[in-house]
Amino acid sequence: MSGSSQSRPGLLAETIGTLALGYAATVNAGNSQATSSSANACLAGGRPALQVLGSSGPLNAEGRASTSYLLWLAGRPAILVDVGPGSTVNLARTGANPTDLDAILLSHLHPDHVSDLPGLLWDEEVLERNRPMLIVGPAGNRYFPDTKVFLQRLFGGAGAFPEMQAILQPFSAFHLEVRVSNIAPLQPSRVATIDGIEISAYPVPHGRAPSLAYRLEGAGFSAVLGSDQSGIDSGFANFARDADVLVLHAALGPQATDHPFAKVIGLPQTLGKLAAGAGVKRVVLSHLMAFPGSNASAGNFSLANPAAVLDAVRSTYGGDVSMASDLECITFGSVKGIDR
Repeated sequence: MSGSSQSRPGLLAETIGTLALGYAATVNAGNSQATSSSANACLAGGRPALQVLGSSGPLNAEGRASTSYLLWLAGRPAILVDVGPGSTVNLARTGANPTDLDAILLSHLHPDHVSDLPGLLWDEEVLERNRPMLIVGPAGNRYFPDTKVFLQRLFGGAGAFPEMQAILQPFSAFHLEVRVSNIAPLQPSRVATIDGIEISAYPVPHGRAPSLAYRLEGAGFSAVLGSDQSGIDSGFANFARDADVLVLHAALGPQATDHPFAKVIGLPQTLGKLAAGAGVKRVVLSHLMAFPGSNASAGNFSLANPAAVLDAVRSTYGGDVSMASDLECITFGSVKGIDR
């Protein structure tokens, strides 16, 4: 950050916020369900709530942001899961103060899940955040770095954004507390407790990319974010057991059995079996995708025929199932389980 921007952080932050709010109005224009009332629903409520900041994946179909979810606690944005492209714009639309965030949980390091991370952390610098931010992410393998190495490549002295290297230093008031979650063996691990919310991670199969599902459990509610996964690990059912909400990623339509993506992200009928095996109360389908209509593969993706996707999930899962939309707010009730 330049000396002039350091001397005028309030003005710069106000300018960035104004630009972000203005741009958000256009980036979500194609998503008819993203209204101002839904954007503010979680902020206004006092109960724990899960908000969808990004319901798409690559290509940001229909103007949706890419994958991101926000847990609200008592009207405060507390825990962010993934930071896909466009999600920080939607975060601004909710009215949330980003400096209220305690933690960012990264499921895996594909661009559609992490591309907005540098911008969000830069916003925190602009706002002069004066406390640590917890970052949780997967360990690496021969194809992907672990989360600590990934962050070093972004913000280290020889990284992409060396001006931000202070956030890697524990002596800085605002720094990253990084926790790497193992990807083997396939068993859940508790990664943190924040304001009484137990956060646990579970490795899920997603091709070459180490990928983590997360469970957020508090008094009277539980939410599981299933991440991109093929759906072939039956052990995931125990991790998601009896969750109030299970968010599963449905990029493909039920007929796309021969598409290469089907090896790394589950078909909707497979996702339905996961949910049924876990006995969850409700499924929300996200990471919804569409290819340009001129593309030969366009018909393989979930937004080409949403009704067929829902029918395929319901063929193997008998509970409540819906498709996510940007800024949708899901609140939790202690008696009825879920109240929208």
